[in-house]
Amino acid sequence: MEERQDDVLLGKRAKCWPVELAEALLASPLSWGPPTYALGIGYVDDPQREDQSDGFIQLAMCVDGAYNRHSEAGQWANPILRQVEVEASYEELSTQDLLDVVFLVCRGERFCDGLIRQHEPQLRAILQEVVRRIHADAPPVFIVQKSDTTENR
Repeated sequence: MEERQDDVLLGKRAKCWPVELAEALLASPLSWGPPTYALGIGYVDDPQREDQSDGFIQLAMCVDGAYNRHSEAGQWANPILRQVEVEASYEELSTQDLLDVVFLVCRGERFCDGLIRQHEPQLRAILQEVVRRIHADAPPVFIVQKSDTTENR
């Protein structure tokens, strides 16, 4: 059986995918999402409590272009999140698809406070799988996209 190339396109500002940051996020029990705010109620979560939202957002934003790859991005990502939630195999998904889900949930937080925290168990499982793949014998290939000032490397 022929093995397929597992390419991941990085955002134009990313020089590499920060596996060390992913491992640090996974190692800490602190939440990945910012405190949830509900209009008319106020903060649902303690805004003074420490979290890892800055690191998670930094990691998620390294992969860009999900909107171009997936029309109806939210509808595309939801079945994958459900698949991860029920612990069904997602080996058939590319690393790009897994990281696109991370990116889309992160971006969705702008419109739906608490989205990252709601899906954090699935996001942790996805990042664990991505880190596992990176340390595998045939890791994904991360491709730096050209920007106006840098060449593809």
